[in-house]
Amino acid sequence: MAFVVGIAGGSCSGKTTLAQLLTEYYQAKQGVNATLLMQDSYYADLTGMTKAERDRVNFDHPSALDFDLMRDQLALLKAGDAIQCPVYDFAQHQRCVQTETIHSADIVIVEGTLVLEQSILHPLLDLSVFVHADEALRLARRIERDMEHRGRTQAFVQAQFNETVAPMHNAFVEPSRTHANILIDGSKPTGHALEEVLQHIPPSLQ
Repeated sequence: MAFVVGIAGGSCSGKTTLAQLLTEYYQAKQGVNATLLMQDSYYADLTGMTKAERDRVNFDHPSALDFDLMRDQLALLKAGDAIQCPVYDFAQHQRCVQTETIHSADIVIVEGTLVLEQSILHPLLDLSVFVHADEALRLARRIERDMEHRGRTQAFVQAQFNETVAPMHNAFVEPSRTHANILIDGSKPTGHALEEVLQHIPPSLQ
């Protein structure tokens, strides 16, 4: 049975960086391995909608994600089985035909803004982590990321943040921190956060 670590937090809080660092830490370790499952793979399949309709979907709302499938596949990973994880086309807002094989490991790390918001995932999580960062920092990081890597303008990123990201964060993401075993300060170096998380993982997996 795999040990499952859930890492949640706001967009650009530092949760994904922490999840990747934790995964890499165990992948480089002798005798213990880890695999990473990302919430972004589980956006609902919108192939039945037109492109214009898909463009109007609020992708920061929990209803935009297929958490039933995510729960089922996380349960398989926890039990030691491999899964065929969906691959999502963000440009077209729809699932690709191909899937990605993800194998289980000693530690399964699952990350996403709403991982702790979904009660159906709670029974599968052995350790729950919430990474918090204030709104100004999250917005600054999101502007930098989206302008550099996604070809978006600062005005677009700011408008999207104000219209959907911030309201959904306040309504769904931030309240989910009450389900966390550990609260991590996302403004501090990720290496410090890694050390803190490792202190809560069983010694047999260290």
